[in-house]
Amino acid sequence: MKTILFSLLLPGLTSLFVQETNPLDLQFQRLAVRRFIFSNNLILNELIPSETVAFQSMHPAFSVSEKNEAASDESFRPKIESGKLVLDSAGGKNPAAIYIGGVNPYATYDMDIAEYTGESETGLEFARFGLRDRIQVVANLKNKISVRMVQDNRLLRDTSFACTFPPNGFSLKVQLYGRTLGIFLTENGETRYIGHLPVKEHFGDVLDFRKPEIQRQSTFNLISDLKAEVRINKVSSYLSSGIGQADIRPVSYEDLSPYLEDGRLWFTFSCRGLDTPQSTQGVLSVNPSVFDVRFEGMIVFDHGDGMWRNDYAAHLFYDRNAQEWRAYACDFGGSAGKEGRAATGLITAVSQHDPRKGFSVMKAKRVEPEMLNGKNEDPCIFYDENVKKWRLLTSAFVKGDITARVYESDAWNGPFTLITPPIEQNSTGTSLQKIGGKYYALMGGKGNLRVHSYPGLQELGELKLNLQPHWPKPAGRIWASVVPLPEGYPYRYVLLTMDRPNFPGVKGANWSYGALYFYGAE
Repeated sequence: MKTILFSLLLPGLTSLFVQETNPLDLQFQRLAVRRFIFSNNLILNELIPSETVAFQSMHPAFSVSEKNEAASDESFRPKIESGKLVLDSAGGKNPAAIYIGGVNPYATYDMDIAEYTGESETGLEFARFGLRDRIQVVANLKNKISVRMVQDNRLLRDTSFACTFPPNGFSLKVQLYGRTLGIFLTENGETRYIGHLPVKEHFGDVLDFRKPEIQRQSTFNLISDLKAEVRINKVSSYLSSGIGQADIRPVSYEDLSPYLEDGRLWFTFSCRGLDTPQSTQGVLSVNPSVFDVRFEGMIVFDHGDGMWRNDYAAHLFYDRNAQEWRAYACDFGGSAGKEGRAATGLITAVSQHDPRKGFSVMKAKRVEPEMLNGKNEDPCIFYDENVKKWRLLTSAFVKGDITARVYESDAWNGPFTLITPPIEQNSTGTSLQKIGGKYYALMGGKGNLRVHSYPGLQELGELKLNLQPHWPKPAGRIWASVVPLPEGYPYRYVLLTMDRPNFPGVKGANWSYGALYFYGAE
């Protein structure tokens, strides 16, 4: 590190000292690591038996109706003992469907069973009013979990997964992916994968919860055949950071300066599911002097086609000149009435509402093919005041590999001109950052995290991490989210990145990684 003196010809002659830092000289020390597994959640709704008064008012039971409207099951008799909801043959003459709350297409749904005796079917249901259209995840407390699709009160499909249930309490979790789902079982805090519906086996033809009008007609229910005793601790749904966290990028202003609010840095990340289109866009915050990671919110994208799409791997920034929240994201959720990724692989999104907290919907538009050369992902954009242009760095798909390139434009959303063609090195997690008064490109690939020049993308060397993810193996295809900090913090720079181990038990190609790794450099 060296100091450069600039003399400004102002009254009284002011001196300005600027610290010039070479990122290759930074020594990053691993400070903390954590992977959240359905933890650090944002509650949407809950049935807590011990805190329920007038049960049939708060959590009514439904019966099947000839119309798509709610009908009450007057035969259901709830029973609460020792703070637990008891489901048994005394509860009613019909299978019970008990209201818990609304349906969010990307939430996790959780049934916490305290104990059970005998053979019973108990589970979670996502149903249209009238119960004629239903998606059910049912635990047969003998040996299996079944996913049932019911349309117009007729069983269309029943997909079963073998399952050995713990003899004592456990939690059944359903991670909803819009029109598919994953199933997990938690015992003593440890979660195991049971199974999931692949995208090609989706239930969207019955109920596509990505559509707001379907959500408005639907409820999340606790269901039971009432044939044997099951005691319920709690039933809930929540926004979750998933079974892994990945694709971590700082939330910034339009010039890439970090969005530091109330002493906290903000990052976008992918709340991981299983297959490629089964993750969502999350937002987290952290106090960079410690490691108190908070899952803050989830963002979905409205392309104007009546869908809430789960695009992700976004660069979210606040443009102070336009007074607008903006984002570039990867088109993983499908766009403009089209399933699958757009030709360019990217979308843009805007919002007047601050989308960092809670559940937010950004207005989105796919980047059309004439705007970019081929398919891209991992976008990072900023306004370069030095050239009065917007500069966009991406990972580009070229001849079976993925490499970095740079575009520029007079407008933040194009049209773009390619100024740096794809480089030779494998490049993922492409990011731009200002370090010591100079911009650099940072990226992962088939090795450790690399530093490249900007805008030419010449390779300069590797970031120095004392214990990189996957150590002692190379870090690999991870992201280099370096953020400069103001004076007063124990470190001048922090780095938040991830590893890539998939969730145990998931077979075949999937995208369920990873853990968060936190570093500091003086």
